[in-house]
Amino acid sequence: MSEVLLQERIAEVPFVRQSQNEKLIDIPVFSSGESDWQAKYWIMLYARKYSQSNYMKFKYLTSQLIGLLALVLLTPVLLSVAFIIKLDSRGPVFFKQKRFGFMGKSFTLYKFRTMIQDAHLMQEQYAHLNEMNGGRLFKSDKDPRITRLGRFLRKLSIDELPQLINIVKGDMTIIGPRPISTPLNCYTEENLLRFTVKPGLGAIWQAYHRGETDFDKWVKMDCLYVKNVSFLLDVKLFFTILFNVLRARGAR
Repeated sequence: MSEVLLQERIAEVPFVRQSQNEKLIDIPVFSSGESDWQAKYWIMLYARKYSQSNYMKFKYLTSQLIGLLALVLLTPVLLSVAFIIKLDSRGPVFFKQKRFGFMGKSFTLYKFRTMIQDAHLMQEQYAHLNEMNGGRLFKSDKDPRITRLGRFLRKLSIDELPQLINIVKGDMTIIGPRPISTPLNCYTEENLLRFTVKPGLGAIWQAYHRGETDFDKWVKMDCLYVKNVSFLLDVKLFFTILFNVLRARGAR
């Protein structure tokens, strides 16, 4: 799709204010297929409206600085958890997976491993246990692949701490939609709005519906967050999520 054609298609959308001097945001070209181009078009369209505020620039910079400080301060904890994981079960310390983030760009997400080695090869075997409506993600409290230590780490969200590395690298921020692996062509055009801000360590649904198992509700809440993002909202979500984590409320 040429830039001229893309400009023409954006101009047809009534709620986007068009200016001749306005530059399109340059985002990565996805692998292949018309559906990827359509996803790129809609993300680009929404990004011009939601993601370029001064607050978002301030937020991303401060998130990296806070992430770096937290990473340094929590180094003894991270090393201790890594050591215990090695003692508890066979396999690597970290779980690494491709996720989709800002502008639909893929990146490698880091977590502490909470499952047995090669658990991903057994997912189809336990598909009947999936509690996520819609089938686009897999979550189950009864998943036998989760180790005993893994259940404890998940309960307190300790398994998510390595994502401080992602925050320092600039892949993520502290508060934002959670990065998930569902392909871009599985979203409606409106729901692609969630990709116009960086994914977060904590999301709005973790503040109010941490145990939610409906994928579509997750995405709708993410889009609601993007439309209303502000400093006060981020602070409120941060402390609400922290309170939920410390109480192990809704942990899965």
